[in-house]
Amino acid sequence: MEPSPGPAVPQKLALPPNLFSHAVVMFIIAVLLNLAQWIAWACAVLQVLWMLFARERNSALADFGQGLGNWMAATARFLTGASDQRPFPWNKWE
Repeated sequence: MEPSPGPAVPQKLALPPNLFSHAVVMFIIAVLLNLAQWIAWACAVLQVLWMLFARERNSALADFGQGLGNWMAATARFLTGASDQRPFPWNKWE
């Protein structure tokens, strides 16, 4: 029996050409990520209140939450060095 290959090892990314400006952008994005967490909490509270009173989900809030979660995931990948692709507002909102 052959051993399983295990998880895929990510390729190493090259250092950014201007490390100082990259660090400044990372700091700004980290602050925005913290703000996004507060916005997610506010959306959750609004959604619960909406469901209590309207007896249905607010689809606009749910759609926004989906986009916010995608942005937070892309931001985490950028901040941890797993990706060099900057999240919104440098790229499109998904």
